Amino acid sequence: MPKKIICITGGANGLGRELAAFFSRQAQVIIFDLNEKVTETVANNFDCDFEICDVSDSAIVSSCIKKVIKKYHQIDCFINCAGVYIDGEIELNNPKLIKKVYEVNSLGPIYTTQVLVPFLKKQKSGTIININSTAGLHPKAFNSVYHSSKWALKGFSESIQLELATYGIKIVDIHPGVMKTKFTDGTNTDLSKAMEPYQVVKAIDFILSLDSDTIISELTIKHL
Repeated sequence: MPKKIICITGGANGLGRELAAFFSRQAQVIIFDLNEKVTETVANNFDCDFEICDVSDSAIVSSCIKKVIKKYHQIDCFINCAGVYIDGEIELNNPKLIKKVYEVNSLGPIYTTQVLVPFLKKQKSGTIININSTAGLHPKAFNSVYHSSKWALKGFSESIQLELATYGIKIVDIHPGVMKTKFTDGTNTDLSKAMEPYQVVKAIDFILSLDSDTIISELTIKHL
């Protein structure tokens, strides 16, 4: 049986790296990330393929995904895991970082989906998993930019689910709570009750084990 082809944006760090480490044991994984040296090192460690990709640039996204399709002729699962975090009082947020948060967290998954859909329609199958956040479910003071970028992703995920279901394409919106990664380094985030990213990996593994006509469209997972 041929290996499944799984692509992971933000695959060189944090949750993305944990996903690459796990799924590379059973599938052909292609990690998409920005830092060439780090990405290549992670890819070599886990016997993955890789693409240097800025998900905030639609042209680069298109080029990278088309390279994968040309090489492997299929994509079974695409995980949008790349993310940028920001917190603090709104008047103190750097405008350039505000823009980057939306470009990566909101537009990134839209760009990847836009490129993937024509191919997945022909393939008549495929799963796109958007790593959202519990931030995409409720408001929070001093996190307005990050939370609203994740609300945008939730709205996109739910809408595109309806658009693509008849083609056999699954869209999964996952809302993890705070995890023990470096994602929020340098901010005021409390990690005392953060969960291990591997718990999210296990949940995604289960989601991908479901029959082709069954979907968990949305999942929240957090520390008890």
